[in-house]
Formats: sequence, structure tokens, C-alpha cells
Amino acid sequence: MIKSVLTKINKKGGLLLFNNPNTLYYLIFYKIYQKFISKKTNDEEIKKFLKVGYFKSSINSKKLTKLINEEIHKQYINETKEYFHFDINDKMKIKIKDFINVDLKDLINKFEKFYNTNISIAKIIIKRNFFIKDTSSEVYSNHYHVDQNTFNHFKVFINLMDIDNSKGPLHIYSKKNSKAFVIKNRYKNRNEYNDTELNEDVHINVGKEGDIFVADTSECLHKAGKVEQGHYRDILFITFMAIPEKIDNGADFFYYEK
Repeated sequence: MIKSVLTKINKKGGLLLFNNPNTLYYLIFYKIYQKFISKKTNDEEIKKFLKVGYFKSSINSKKLTKLINEEIHKQYINETKEYFHFDINDKMKIKIKDFINVDLKDLINKFEKFYNTNISIAKIIIKRNFFIKDTSSEVYSNHYHVDQNTFNHFKVFINLMDIDNSKGPLHIYSKKNSKAFVIKNRYKNRNEYNDTELNEDVHINVGKEGDIFVADTSECLHKAGKVEQGHYRDILFITFMAIPEKIDNGADFFYYEK
């Protein structure tokens, strides 16, 4: 009985107290971490990440995306489903790892200073979204949601192609506008809300191949956009997390790699 009540409080409390659909416990953790563990920063990108919830990086990833595209085009792609996860072969793993440890090093180090601990890779996915007829059902995160992660996670989106509105770009709201969306649309969960866009406030992440977008997906409402018929969207997703261990990892952010 008590466990059931606490589960309901945890599930609904974030919306009731913070206008955020993440769990109450995770949101409380965020407040505690930011107040007692994280460090103040003067870095403009990290400040924008904290205030707005996302930013576009100036880092160039075209060499990485060129190699990935060469490799994924060799794979058999099942186009009968709504989306497809590409295999990340050894050649791609080496290139991605090198890109993260070298090209993203300074960016990750800034996050390490803010989080006051080491950063490690949590997950890497290369995914293609296809056209879907019925967007009322959720098939590839195409409903507004937040990721059920704690504050110490953030996500990097790398375009593997030029992405315009026809290819279903990421739609994301700032932290402030996510709360406004929740209130206006009577948001209860990712499958139960009035779907009225705040047109002037939603950020639609169109861009060129190689563009890098960094977001706090545990606080910002976001979704995959609608892919138009005859088109698709390829994206590299990298999820990072601040880890509790203090380690001397040099320039290697693959701490949990086995």
C-alpha cells in the first residue's frame, strides 16, 4: 500500500510541483545536485545549457559523419519498419571514440567542471526514422516527452545528413517553455496531452550534415518531428553522464566500456 502511494507520488509529483513530467525523485535530485555538488560556471555554452536547456555547438564533425555514412550505406536497411537501428561496426567505433576523446574533449571537460566530477559515455545509437502514416500513435519518440534520466545526463545529437522540415527534425522546448507547454496542453504523459504547439517558442533543429546539438533532455520537452513521405532522417545520438567515481581517465571518456 505505502509503496503504491509513493510510486504514484513519484510519478505525478513532478508535474504537480514543477510542471515537468520527469519523476519527482529525479527532479529533487536535480535541485540537490545543483545546489550542493555542481560548480558555478562562466562558460557561455554551459550557462545557456543551464538556463535554456540546449545549445548548438560550433564543433565540426564532417569527417566523422562522412565515414559513418560510408559505413551505414553498406548495411542492409529494413524499410518495412518505422525506424532502423544501424550496427556500429569496429571501424565506426574507432572513429566515434576518437572524435569524442579528441574533438569533443574541451566541451566535455567544461561539463566535468560544472558537474564537479568525471563524464562518461552512457549510450551511442545511430538511427534512421522513416515516414509514418499515423502520428497519433508513438513509434519513435514522436510524442512530446522528457527522458526519464537524472540531472547528470545530457545528450548530443549529430546530423548525419542535411535535415530540413521534410526529414522530421528534432522539436524541443526550452526549460521555461516546456513548463508553459505542460500548462497550456494539460500535459499528463507522453500519450495524453492536447497537441497545440507554442509556435513562437518551439525550437526545430534543422541544419546541415555534421551539425552538433547539445540538450538537457531530462528537463526539456522534445520529440522527433514528422518525416514526410519519400524522406528519412539519420542521426547519431550520444548520451553522456556525470559519474559518481572520481577517476584519472586521461582523455578517455569510455570509462564503462567493456
